[in-house]
Amino acid sequence: MEEYPDTKAFQDEFTREFLVSTEEEEEGYYLFESGTGGYQVLYPENAVVSEVSYHKDGDGYESITFEDYSLENNFYFKHDLTFSLFGERWLEENLGSLSTKVGYEGDYKEIKKNGNKIYYAQDEEVFESDGKKSTVYWTFSYILPASGDFGLEYIFSASCYEDSKDCTIDPNEQTVNALKLMESVQFLK
Repeated sequence: MEEYPDTKAFQDEFTREFLVSTEEEEEGYYLFESGTGGYQVLYPENAVVSEVSYHKDGDGYESITFEDYSLENNFYFKHDLTFSLFGERWLEENLGSLSTKVGYEGDYKEIKKNGNKIYYAQDEEVFESDGKKSTVYWTFSYILPASGDFGLEYIFSASCYEDSKDCTIDPNEQTVNALKLMESVQFLK
């Protein structure tokens, strides 16, 4: 049996199916390939794909969630990616849908990286339950390849389970980390 790296990603059998190699692309990150074969992206070594929320319809649609969390260290990071054939022709509709999903009412910034156009924004929201407060920091984007024939929606959220328990999340650092992953997307079709 092949030896796998001692990371959450490789210790989870379902997650392992999406990882291209046991060699790190860069420290702390492996290369993930979509089940549609539509794109590759850097993947955090301790994230695990949620088998329950995974959905694929042929090679034209895939919705995947991967998470990294620790109750002991008081953090929860979630990545929601949706690949579809709705490309540049449906850009305004896709940005509107993305805004609705995350409750965002602002404008998007545009950056170009690796031949892709990335429309992104960030926001934060405070939740309160049972007298405990938790702030969720969002960075979300819609990414188009040069051809514009399809697109990738990427929603990243970072939060502590409880803000009052030594929450060490730096919102600026999380935006930088999210953009790093979003900018690493390479479309394969």
